[in-house]
Amino acid sequence: EHRLDPRWMLTHATHTTPAELDAVAKSGAGIIVCPNTEGNLGDGFCDAEGILARDIPLAVGSDSQIARAWPDELRLYEYAQRLRHRRRCLSADPDRGRPSSGERLVSLSLAGGAKAAGFKTWGFQPGARADLLVLDRGDAALSGVPMADLLDAVVFSTPSQPWSNVMVAGKWTAHDPSAIQQRFTTAMTDLWGTSQVV
Repeated sequence: EHRLDPRWMLTHATHTTPAELDAVAKSGAGIIVCPNTEGNLGDGFCDAEGILARDIPLAVGSDSQIARAWPDELRLYEYAQRLRHRRRCLSADPDRGRPSSGERLVSLSLAGGAKAAGFKTWGFQPGARADLLVLDRGDAALSGVPMADLLDAVVFSTPSQPWSNVMVAGKWTAHDPSAIQQRFTTAMTDLWGTSQVV
């Protein structure tokens, strides 16, 4: 007898059996995958097809801090499965109106992330926390990309940070990349105990 319920979000779940995924799906629990961490540690592949086929809530994380960008995590999640199964677009589901791997993965990870964070109300609706990323259509990775393909470009194009602005809990953040970079450099220099060469 398992004690899973909808409050659970199982981190990694790299080595699961079909019966275990059935139990997760039946319980309403979700899974958090951390593809960069799992790749860095050599953990192997999760059963992405089994997770998606059972509509198990899915979130992405980055607990090793090797990378800290959700598009990188989603890209590696999809590409690892393509390499494993030698097929493209494994996260797409055209039979259910989801022909885009990028759009489906972003949608699933937003809903799964809200579940993992314990948010009952999420997205563009009254009472939801207002967290927004504004895409910079002038970014090289997004230049000329049709609207219908934007999320695929964000996930699968050249790694970048194509955000022109960011809102956290209803407040716009100061968007000064040079100041952010300087603070980051200072923090990393302190952590590593190194001196900055100019």
